[in-house]
Amino acid sequence: MSGRLAVWTVVGCVGLAVVAGMPGCSGDDSSGNCSDETCRTRCQALGYPTGGRCSSGNCVCGEGGDGGGDGTGCTSATPFCSSDGRNVLRCNASGTAEVLQACWPDRACRLGACVTAVCSPGQSECVDSDTQRRCAADGSGWEETDCAAGMRCGSSSGMCGAACLMRMFILIDQSGSMADGSPAKWEQAHQALSTLMESPAAADMEFGFGAFPTDGNCGVDGLVAHPVPEADGAMVESYYSSHSPNGATPLLATMQTMADDTSANLSDEAYHNAVLVVSDGMDTCYDDCVTGCFASPTPFVCITECEARVEAEVAGLLTETTVRLRDERQIRTYVIGFGSDVSDLELSAIAENGGTALARWIPAGNVDDLTAALQTIIDEMWECNPILR
Repeated sequence: MSGRLAVWTVVGCVGLAVVAGMPGCSGDDSSGNCSDETCRTRCQALGYPTGGRCSSGNCVCGEGGDGGGDGTGCTSATPFCSSDGRNVLRCNASGTAEVLQACWPDRACRLGACVTAVCSPGQSECVDSDTQRRCAADGSGWEETDCAAGMRCGSSSGMCGAACLMRMFILIDQSGSMADGSPAKWEQAHQALSTLMESPAAADMEFGFGAFPTDGNCGVDGLVAHPVPEADGAMVESYYSSHSPNGATPLLATMQTMADDTSANLSDEAYHNAVLVVSDGMDTCYDDCVTGCFASPTPFVCITECEARVEAEVAGLLTETTVRLRDERQIRTYVIGFGSDVSDLELSAIAENGGTALARWIPAGNVDDLTAALQTIIDEMWECNPILR
C-alpha cells in the first residue's frame, strides 16, 4: 500500500503511516510486554506531553487512553504526531486516529504541530571522518555520534564503518612547464602536498613519492624516490629542496613503469593500493612531431595532424596500461590535471580506467584547487570501495 495513508496497529499503538511496515511503539519485546516508563517515553515521542501508561501489555497514550490495542478508544482532544513524524493526527468520532494535517516533505510534526523540517527522518551523514549524525525521527534536528575506535565515517553511506588499510604512491610532474606561474606550479604542488601530509585525514594512510621525468629529458629510471610507506612530510620537503622542474613529459613511460615496477611497494593485497598522478600537460616524449615535420612542405599542417595522431595513440596505450595496473596489480589510479594545457583525452584514458568511484580526472588551477582535489581523492579512498571495472 505504498503511497497511501492507512491506519495501522502494532501491539496497542494506533497511528498513521505513509507506507506499510512502520515500527510499532508499544511492546518492550516480542511478547508485547511493556512498562509505564517505556510507554511514557514512547507516547511523548508521539507528541503526548503527558506521556502514557502500560495497560494489559499495551501502551495507552494521553488522557482517555488514546490508541487502544484494538484500534479504537482514541479520545484525546489534543492533536498529536504520527510515529514517523510526518503527519498531525486527531481522534475522530469512531475512536480511531486520522490525519489532521500532512507536514512532510517540507515540514515535520513536533508535539502535535507542523514545524520546519531540518532533515529527513533517519537520514545519516558525516560531520567529519570521525563523526556521523543522524536525523531525529521527527526531522526536527540532528543527533551526533562519534565513530568507534578503528572506524571512519564514509561520505557515501553517511555512517561510521570499518576503515580499510590504505597506501598511495604520489607521482608529480617535474617537467619544465611546472616552472610556469607565479608562484611556480612546482611550488604550489609542494605546498599542497605538505598540507596533505599534515592533514588528519591522511594520518592513517601510508605514502610513497616519485616525480617524472627523472633526468631532465624523458627518462623515468629511478622513478620511485620513496616507496610506500617511507614518504612523509620531511622527505617530500627534502626532495623539493634538491630538485627543480626540467625536461619533457613522459606520461606514458611513467605509467608503463608503474605497471611493471614493483619497487613502489603497492603489492600487498591487504591494502587498498593507489597511484595518484599530478600532471600539467600531455605526453611530449612518445613522438617528436616538430622534428618529424621539419622537412614537410606544410609543416604547420603536418605538426597539427601528427599531434592529433600521437595524442590518440598515447591515450590508447594509457588505457591499456591503466587497465593492467587495475586488473593485474589491483592498483587504483587517480589523476589531477594541474593547469590549462593538459590533454583531456590522455588524462581521461587513465581516470576512466583507474577503478575508482571518481572515474574522472580532477582539474586544478592553483594551490587551493590542488589542495581541494587531493582532499577529494583522500575522501574517496576512505570510502574503502572495491576496485570498479
